[in-house]
Amino acid sequence: METIVIWAALAVLGISILLCVIRAVKGPSLFDRVMAFDAIALNFVGGILLISILLRSDVFMDVVLVVALLGFLGTVSLAAYLEGSLVDS
Repeated sequence: METIVIWAALAVLGISILLCVIRAVKGPSLFDRVMAFDAIALNFVGGILLISILLRSDVFMDVVLVVALLGFLGTVSLAAYLEGSLVDS
C-alpha cells in the first residue's frame, strides 16, 4: 500500500513539474518564470525524497540538500536582481 501511495505522489509531482515548465516557458513576466523555476526545484526535491523513501536509502539526502540550497540561492539572487538592489550597487 505504501508503494502505491509513493508512486501516486511521484505522478502528481511529475504533473506539477510539467505544469511549472509550461509556466516557465510561457510566463507573461520574468517574475512568473522565477517562481516557476523555484517550484520546479521544490518539486524535484520532493521527488528525490520520495524515491529515497521508496528505495529505503539515505544516499540521496546530500543531493536533496544541495538541490534545495541551490534552488533557494537562485531564487533569492534572481529576486534581488529583478528588484534592482544588485543593479544599483
